[in-house]
Amino acid sequence: MEEIRRRFPVDDSQIDPKLKNRIFSPDGDSVVGYWDGESIQELEIELDHIEEREDANYNSLPHHNNIPKDLWDQVEKDYPVWACDKNGDCLVGDGTEMHIEKADAVRDHYVNKYGSVKGFHEKLARDRKKFMDSLEDSR
Repeated sequence: MEEIRRRFPVDDSQIDPKLKNRIFSPDGDSVVGYWDGESIQELEIELDHIEEREDANYNSLPHHNNIPKDLWDQVEKDYPVWACDKNGDCLVGDGTEMHIEKADAVRDHYVNKYGSVKGFHEKLARDRKKFMDSLEDSR
């Protein structure tokens, strides 16, 4: 009989990869599909199949860590970037008109508009400060 022991968060554990690949319904109650993070084209096909019968929760697509870190948070919401595969191909768009672009094309958008992705973050910080200052002034 295998020894039963208490597990701690620092213990090595094997997680079934299929658990990481789940695509959920909008309410998060049911699994509506799977994507392994390898090919964005496969995700696009899977989402098309899902959308034929029900909705998917695009805000919690699997393998978020494939999105380059410089495109997280404000950038992925502004552009928006829904998911990326391991090759840097990303599913982007406003939800009704989604398409595939390279992560570098997303960066190029911010280079052209703000000088860099960092320039976009700096603009957001200035806008936030300006807004906070206007609140202080109105008191």
